[in-house]
Amino acid sequence: MATDTFLRLPREKQERFLRAAWNEFTSCPYESVSINRIIQAAQVSRGSFYQYFSGKHDLFIYLLKNLIDTASKLFLAQMTVHQDDIFEAILGMYDMIVWQAASPKPDQPQARLAQLFRLNPDLEGTQFTEQLDLDIIGQQTRELLERQGCRVADHEVQPVLHLILSIGFTNLVAAMRCPKKQDVFRRQMLTQLEILRRGLTPDADQASHP
Repeated sequence: MATDTFLRLPREKQERFLRAAWNEFTSCPYESVSINRIIQAAQVSRGSFYQYFSGKHDLFIYLLKNLIDTASKLFLAQMTVHQDDIFEAILGMYDMIVWQAASPKPDQPQARLAQLFRLNPDLEGTQFTEQLDLDIIGQQTRELLERQGCRVADHEVQPVLHLILSIGFTNLVAAMRCPKKQDVFRRQMLTQLEILRRGLTPDADQASHP
């Protein structure tokens, strides 16, 4: 991750460096990314680069973490729009990212996300979820689900969270890589979420006979 040296840089210098890094990572596959091109565009020395990050992979993880942080804020906004309905918020997030990725501006998180997946066939959604604090998010998810009448036992919290993340990321990644089938993946995600919702919510007979 970023060193204290990088985090203490003036904001303008940080932003110039990160713009150069994003331009490089969204212009070619990961294996072709060049530190030399990044430092030339950012106007820093190679020595300075290694004072900021331990290497290319370290920088890439930092960029992914920034994307996750931005996506988390966007998701909270979707939760507000959909009155804390986590299933509707996931669909709303999918629609927003797909719609914005269709006519992107180069510096938009949605455009960067789409380009990363298009350039890197081996990149998986799990590389994003690994940047999340799953314990905290798991408890938040449980509270939201229980507000909607869904029962989640202690031992089910992490498996349920992984199911939700898998459904969301798998279909979003597929849509980013195959734009012509975005409607297909949306319908698939809707069906999967409805199955999950129905499976978590007891019917009237079950509720009356615990």
